[in-house]
Amino acid sequence: MFESKVVPILERLSTTEKKMLISSLKSLDFEDDMKYNSFGHKFREMMTKVLHRLAPDKDVLACSWYENEHDNKPTRKQRLLYAIKSGLEDEFIESELEIDLAIVSKRLGKVVSELNKYTHFGEGAIDVSKEIGEAFVSESIDFLLQFFSNIDEIRSQIVNAYEDLLNRKITEAIINDVLQEIDVLATHYTVDGNTIDTISVTDIDAHYIYIYIDGFVDVTHQFGSDGDLRRGDGVEFEESYPFTINMEVPVFDPLDIEIETDDIMVDTDKYYDDGEEEIDPGDEPYEPDEPDYDDER
Repeated sequence: MFESKVVPILERLSTTEKKMLISSLKSLDFEDDMKYNSFGHKFREMMTKVLHRLAPDKDVLACSWYENEHDNKPTRKQRLLYAIKSGLEDEFIESELEIDLAIVSKRLGKVVSELNKYTHFGEGAIDVSKEIGEAFVSESIDFLLQFFSNIDEIRSQIVNAYEDLLNRKITEAIINDVLQEIDVLATHYTVDGNTIDTISVTDIDAHYIYIYIDGFVDVTHQFGSDGDLRRGDGVEFEESYPFTINMEVPVFDPLDIEIETDDIMVDTDKYYDDGEEEIDPGDEPYEPDEPDYDDER
């Protein structure tokens, strides 16, 4: 009866996690006094697997904000913190992104409390009533949905605020300065300007923020020398080319934005296009496979 309820969750789980969730639900198919305890145990193991995937030990331990609270292993709350902010420092999030982490911490505290209850559900109780058991299962699935929703919402809030900051920090002028150094188009050309279409954070880990930028660079091509142009023997024409930038910014200094020449890829394919048009098969001369019998007498 709960299979349809978990459908929206499945796409968020790894193959192993899906199997664990389905296995926990199958525990309910048996008329067993311990079936709800069995569900709780398997569900807890699945949640542990999810937390470790979202926040592996080595990544959490590598964060500058990590403090050892329990045997050099991340706590559940620390794993949740990594899932939402990765290696970003609290000070940067609060002062530069203007996000109140006290509110975030309160929400995470509730999530941790919910996680902890799976450790203790049914301890010492063999015969859990159907009403209590099914309510527990339903609440567990609701919690899983809310778990991912909380992470998505808070992380999106952080990423969106940082992207807004990037849009103010990364100006067209900065990119234009770098594009002036790219000599991939022709012997004589001038970069006239550029347009930024997208600035997005693709990922954040314990060490870096990964940023993707795309847009168009406007170029004036020149064939012939300046003297040729004055004599009317040269040619100038304008063209616009798409460019992409993939860059990494250290999490300890998210505002240290330095775009290098090697970071920019300009797609100049259409500059080298020879202009030949593909022949439409429908335009090719038609030669019948069979004789034209209309002329036979």
